[in-house]
Amino acid sequence: MEISINKTFIFTLLAGSTLILSCGRTATSSEKTNFTHADSLTETFLTFQDTLLHSWNRLAKEEHEKLDALEKALHGLIRLSAAEPTQITSLHNRLDQLKQIHITQKTLSNPYVVEEYDFASTSLISEVLSLMETNPTIISDQDLVDLIDAIKLTDQQIGEYRISYDSIATAFNSFIEKNRPFLKDADHNNLEKRPIFNVAAK
Repeated sequence: MEISINKTFIFTLLAGSTLILSCGRTATSSEKTNFTHADSLTETFLTFQDTLLHSWNRLAKEEHEKLDALEKALHGLIRLSAAEPTQITSLHNRLDQLKQIHITQKTLSNPYVVEEYDFASTSLISEVLSLMETNPTIISDQDLVDLIDAIKLTDQQIGEYRISYDSIATAFNSFIEKNRPFLKDADHNNLEKRPIFNVAAK
């Protein structure tokens, strides 16, 4: 009888211990799962930030190269007397104004700034290229011909880079909208949605 009682007691004790350990493992597993999910979201968030920064810097670099090429083109026009001094002065002033408008990630949220910049940029490029491409002296200068090609290429690439930036920013905005409650450790300012050029809609 005593042996039977002891066996029952031992069985109950083992069963209870197993249940306690099982509960402990379940809680730990749950905590680990939650931590892994939050950690994964944070890693994705940081990757988005790096990708956005890289995309924007690439776009800004191309804009800088375009303005630099326009500056060199104006110097070429002056050197070869391919335009009236008053016209060159006017073009220089417009180039300076273009540099002042300068689209940033902050001003991008204002569509009027983008529209103003694009209009000023397109009209200036069109006029400079027209002066260069209709001048026989310039067309015979290979360096200036290369400069014409560079202006056209950078202007085209800027459009492509804007589309790329919009794509990344749109994906980032969707990610933020869906996962904002789970990104408690991130800087609140960095959780703001990013404005886009909205190139596809134009």
